[in-house]
Amino acid sequence: MKRFLGSLVIAAAVIGIAFSALPASAADFPSKPVLAVVPFSPGGGNDIVIRLVAKYITPALGQALVVENKPGAGGQIGWTALAKARPDGYTIGATSQPSMVLVKALRGNVPFELGDFKYICNFQIDPLIWAVNKGSKFKSAADVVDFAKKNPGKLNVAGDGPQSNVQLQHLINEKALAMKSNFVPYSGSGPALTALMGDQVDIALTTMSAAASHVESGRIVPLVMFYDEKIEGAEVKSSKEVFGKAIPSAGTAMRGVAAPKNVDPKVAAALEKAFEEVTKNPEFKKQAKSLGLIIKFIGSKESQKLVEESNAIVEEYKSLF
Repeated sequence: MKRFLGSLVIAAAVIGIAFSALPASAADFPSKPVLAVVPFSPGGGNDIVIRLVAKYITPALGQALVVENKPGAGGQIGWTALAKARPDGYTIGATSQPSMVLVKALRGNVPFELGDFKYICNFQIDPLIWAVNKGSKFKSAADVVDFAKKNPGKLNVAGDGPQSNVQLQHLINEKALAMKSNFVPYSGSGPALTALMGDQVDIALTTMSAAASHVESGRIVPLVMFYDEKIEGAEVKSSKEVFGKAIPSAGTAMRGVAAPKNVDPKVAAALEKAFEEVTKNPEFKKQAKSLGLIIKFIGSKESQKLVEESNAIVEEYKSLF
């Protein structure tokens, strides 16, 4: 009898350990902090917006969002880590289109597929603009195009690159405007703008958020925004308004989050709801505006469609690289 009771105790302990090792159900999600992998260095656009979201998301999510930077290879290292993470919702990652698509389209042996992710949402738009120094000889975007056409290959355009969303937009601009110029790649938008303000280049193609503080201080002037939809708070004229024609805005940075593809749909929905709630928070919106961040929320289905659209445009233009 003692031996039998002992066996029952052991069996019960084993079962208890087994059940305790099982992940919490989707109904309990989240029961601990959620990790957000940022595949870029601290201080960049993706890092800034995710950390701002993390500051406000706890009431909406019910747990903290912990940010971890995994930079390297243009985002490839961080996105690979995300693709291989447990699909339990406790590891998500920052996404940025078309950068994810470009990494996959322009490189060999990339250890993740675009289908390895469940795209939760997007919440920031960061269009690209042409910017010049305040004292530049170019007073309008038309002046830039006119100079480039009359002096092929002599206009120097600074931008984040190479093989970046910025260079993609540069190549699209050249084709659409029938102009030829030199793309001068820098390690980020910051160094590109530094080069502009140091008169090392003629113009810069950069994100609105990166240029915001310099525009506000009066050091640089935006000439045109390569994004045709109306954006609340954006005072720069669109390329369609300036040039009278639609120019694909494939280089626009569209930032959000994704989880590994096999995440429980209920967990994905809980994450989507929490991020949407943050984007409606007045204090979050106020601080985002002060940082030059344009917030526009789209859900999971639209985010998946965005990846497909980005992929189609990159496939169309990648031969230009």
